[in-house]
Amino acid sequence: MHAASSLRTIDEVRSWHDAASAPVAVPPRAPSRQLFPLRPVQDPALRADSIDEVIMRRGSARHFSHQPIGFDQLSAILRCASSGVPSDFGDCATHAYVIVNAADELPAGAYVYRHSDATLELLRSGSFRREAGYLGLGQQLPADASVNIYFLSNLEPTLARLGNRGYRVAQLDAAIRGGKCYLAAYALGLGATGLTFFDDEVADFFSPDASGKEVMFLVAGGRSRKAPR
Repeated sequence: MHAASSLRTIDEVRSWHDAASAPVAVPPRAPSRQLFPLRPVQDPALRADSIDEVIMRRGSARHFSHQPIGFDQLSAILRCASSGVPSDFGDCATHAYVIVNAADELPAGAYVYRHSDATLELLRSGSFRREAGYLGLGQQLPADASVNIYFLSNLEPTLARLGNRGYRVAQLDAAIRGGKCYLAAYALGLGATGLTFFDDEVADFFSPDASGKEVMFLVAGGRSRKAPR
């Protein structure tokens, strides 16, 4: 895949830029379920640390408590993740899906984040800790986390526009957004960790809304706890 998606000549680079700079217009789907507008995090909840301090403090949480995080904190994390990725490839149709296990004033359930109007759309309500653990390769971390944020990409239009290199683009875009989730969580005094997953099962879990999409990245977040002795 690396060889097939490499640009070897000036003409190939020019063609890439022409394709990548083409406008992408994907009309948002009309919501059909309950919507929860994101809430801005209140000033007292924000830390005054510099980005350098947050990066130095950031790690990968190894244990989560079952305590809920605030809906405003989840809102801040999603806003950071969806703030855009400066690049030469434009929109690559990356979508955030969320399993909420424990968040104040937000029902537990499966959601899709609607970037166009900054809302979470409830796909189905219920406790999905067991499912979250299974989707994260059977690990305990995603089951214990307050939220699991999955970045899925609609590869068909991306590959049609960008060719084989579109797969690199989709992975890079999702990884950067996942990194923003990491930093936002630690800036808010929370913990986060990136995890592996069952590819097809994640898309199936969020379908029919996620039908035809491929999962690229998973971040679990919540309140860290000390390792049991």
